Amino acid sequence: MLIFIIGYMGSGKTTFGKRLANKLGYRFIDLDDLMISETGYSISDFFKEFGEDLFRKKERECLLNFFIDTTKDIVIATGGGTPCYADNMDVMNEHGVTVFLDTPLEIILERINKDMTGRPLLKDIPAEERSKFIKEHLEKRRRYYSLAQIRVQGDKMNEEEVCKIITKNLRLKT
Repeated sequence: MLIFIIGYMGSGKTTFGKRLANKLGYRFIDLDDLMISETGYSISDFFKEFGEDLFRKKERECLLNFFIDTTKDIVIATGGGTPCYADNMDVMNEHGVTVFLDTPLEIILERINKDMTGRPLLKDIPAEERSKFIKEHLEKRRRYYSLAQIRVQGDKMNEEEVCKIITKNLRLKT
């Protein structure tokens, strides 16, 4: 089974995904790390060199590779924009379980302001405008995130509860 962790940058997808994978005995993959491995570029450098459109195409290609062998048990932390392009959200919902980490804006801002590494969408946004940009950008993406099968409060992540919800969801899918 494939479990996709989605949410805005700074929502805790990687941290939560690793803990969830450990709890379930699944393998964990961060889609950004896979992109870096596949392309040889950091996320920021890829954006700078080739632009967002080509980045999203390569990201989709990496995403679709997960569906070749559906016997794998993997928790995948997606990029914040992954669900918002092409039909990625539909494909993830069709081939796995999607979990939206709905993290409060204040926590996202705090995390992002601590570490701007690998956030190419924010590189040209002045610090004093960052909060407004993130709030508006998150609202635009929320319609995609809301299509997830499971929604978890990102500031109250409890792997035990999510495992129970996912198990129940898996039973409903079979």
